[in-house]
Amino acid sequence: MIPYFEQPSFSLGLITIHAFGVLVAVGILSGMYLIRRRAVAWGMDPNTAERLTIWILLGGFAGAHLVDRLVYYPADALANPWSLLRFWEGLSSFGGFLGAVVGAALFVRHERLGTQKWPYLDLVAYAFPTSWFFGRTGCFLAFDHPGSATSFFLAERYTDGIVRHNLGLDEALYTLPVALLFLWLGRRRVRAPGFFVGLLAVLYAPVRFWLDFLRIADVRYFQFTPGQYGAAVLIVVGVLILGCVPAHREAQPPIVP
Repeated sequence: MIPYFEQPSFSLGLITIHAFGVLVAVGILSGMYLIRRRAVAWGMDPNTAERLTIWILLGGFAGAHLVDRLVYYPADALANPWSLLRFWEGLSSFGGFLGAVVGAALFVRHERLGTQKWPYLDLVAYAFPTSWFFGRTGCFLAFDHPGSATSFFLAERYTDGIVRHNLGLDEALYTLPVALLFLWLGRRRVRAPGFFVGLLAVLYAPVRFWLDFLRIADVRYFQFTPGQYGAAVLIVVGVLILGCVPAHREAQPPIVP
C-alpha cells in the first residue's frame, strides 16, 4: 500500500510548478522527439510532422477542457460559463482525443495531405503511448483519479483515509508495456499506413473501459461514464482502421526510435 502524499511542487516567484505539469511537458517533448526522429528515418518531412503534432495538441487541450466542463460538470459550466475559458482547469482524456481528431482533420485539410495523411498520423500514434505514460504518471502523483477501495498492493491511501486504486498509476502501469511494444514494432517491423493508429485504439479502449468502472467521482449516464462511451466508439474505430490497413506492405527502411 502506498501512503498518501502531496504531489511534489516548487515555487518560482508567483508561479508554482507541480509534478503533474512537469511530467505532461516531458511527455510532450519526448513525443515530439520520437515523431521527428521517425519522420527523418522514413524520409518524411519532420516539419510537417511537428506542425501536425502542434495542431493535435492545441485541439486536444481545448477539447479536453470543454468536454470536462460541458459533459462532466454541465450544471457548474452553465452556472459559471467563464470557466469554459479557463483552459488550465479540468481536463478530460476523451475530450482531448476528440479535440485531437478535430485538430488533425483541420490540419490534413489545410495542408492537403491526401493519401499521405495516414503515414503522418501514424507518426503521432507511434509516439503517443510514450507521451501518455508520462502524463498518466503525473496523474498518479497528483492522485486526481481516485478509484474504488481495494487491497491491491499498489493502491494508495486517499485523503478520506481509504486505500483506493490510484487510476493514474494503474493506467501508467498498462501504458508502459504498450509504449515499449510500439517502440519495438516501429524498429523491427514494416507496417502499413494506419497500423499504429488502429492498434493504439484497439489496445487502449478496452482497458480504459474497464478501469472506468473503478472511478468513484465521474458522472454517469445510464450507468456508464463518458469515458466508457468514448472507449466503445474508439474500439470500433480502431477495428475499422485495422480492417482497412492494406495487406501489401512496401519495403521501407528500418526505424531507430
